[in-house]
Amino acid sequence: MGFDYKNSPPIEVQKKLKEILQQTGGHLTLSSRALSDVEDAIYPGEQIFAIGEGVLNLDMWLILVTDRRILLLCRGLLFGFKSKTIELEKISAVTSEPGRMMTTLIVKEGRFNHEISNIHKDAAITIEKKIKAGLKANEIGLPAETLPEDEHLASLAELVKRREARLIDDEEFDREKAKIMEKYIAG
Repeated sequence: MGFDYKNSPPIEVQKKLKEILQQTGGHLTLSSRALSDVEDAIYPGEQIFAIGEGVLNLDMWLILVTDRRILLLCRGLLFGFKSKTIELEKISAVTSEPGRMMTTLIVKEGRFNHEISNIHKDAAITIEKKIKAGLKANEIGLPAETLPEDEHLASLAELVKRREARLIDDEEFDREKAKIMEKYIAG
């Protein structure tokens, strides 16, 4: 079970958000005011994996990668609070155009590209990685918060292919998946 953003005291929510921001490698400047809006914008039970900030349509947005979506929050000076959601299940690709210090993240949703620029390079790497992990979790049918990375992810993807090709049955799939997850947790 993950962190409960809806029912935790505000000080604990802010502490958790700052911890995730630090793990992401992000640095907030203008969008830091939007952190106070996270509790209202997040769904019950939704988990946040990465936090950063970037420019979209000439505004500075707080970027939250969750187990369900990319949530963009903006606390603008002129137009007040705005939010935008890109559901993970609707994303077909995510790429980045790295620069020296800042990166542009391109999220493809159907025929539309969302270009979020001026993301700090370290944060962009983590954000892209977490979005791709969420996409893979949806593809494999695992909850994103339990999704392993690297060789374990490749093993799970191969296992799914074997089941889809009917080389193994559901019972064997569950046994093998449990072994892979056990190795991931142990190691």
